[in-house]
Amino acid sequence: MEIKLITRDIEATDGLREYIEKRLSGLDKYSSHIIDAELILDEQRGRFLGELVVKVKGSTLTAKSQAKDPFSAIDELKDKMKSQLVKYEDKLKYHRA
Repeated sequence: MEIKLITRDIEATDGLREYIEKRLSGLDKYSSHIIDAELILDEQRGRFLGELVVKVKGSTLTAKSQAKDPFSAIDELKDKMKSQLVKYEDKLKYHRA
């Protein structure tokens, strides 16, 4: 899965890019229907706002977070998206049965 990174008012360092890739690459194991992923990071007044948009077959899932540092925001986004992907897969599995 390729993750498109968009940053606003923050510099995307190599360390941040590696952390994002490491943390979010594991989302593939929760759904095999992921088409595209986009991460938007923004800094406003010392707070980091994150938004993760994942396009799956037939739907678009969105998770938002706010934290004091970008790494915490990314971790929170991953946890929120994980639960959404599990719910999406359960809907597909039980709807087809």
